[in-house]
Amino acid sequence: MSKYIINAEALLKYSNPTKGTNGWIQPKLSTRQIEVFKKHVTRNLKLEWPLPAREKKLNPERTSKLTGWERNLVPRQKKIQESIANMPKLIAEKLKASIEKKKKESDNVFTSFIPNYLPLGPYGNNDTPKVMALRKIAKKEKELKKEKLIALASAKAPKKNKTK
Repeated sequence: MSKYIINAEALLKYSNPTKGTNGWIQPKLSTRQIEVFKKHVTRNLKLEWPLPAREKKLNPERTSKLTGWERNLVPRQKKIQESIANMPKLIAEKLKASIEKKKKESDNVFTSFIPNYLPLGPYGNNDTPKVMALRKIAKKEKELKKEKLIALASAKAPKKNKTK
């Protein structure tokens, strides 16, 4: 039998923090010091350690955090499907708004000042008869030029004799 006796109560008393009047008081022996003493007792003195081994608390395994892209995948897919379903309605609204905007732009200030205003209405030509006659002649000449070009393009070109 060995001559050393280890007091388990004293070890517990000096290894645990205690509550005082002003708060918690640190233990006299740190965990590192107790582990070094435990090693000395079990290896060198060949005695049994009087205190039971502490139970290690296992933290429950939790799901991984994932990346932001992976976390938001399901809500994003749901949002995309809803947007695709609403797309025809949104396109129709957009077209309607653009048509109304164009109407507002075309209805400018002149419509409010001129009564019975027609946007491309029946307004007479103020050209003199001579100018009108010259325009008709220019139009006919232009049409004749077009016809001549078409006739030349459709006519077959004469064959050239190839010499060796």
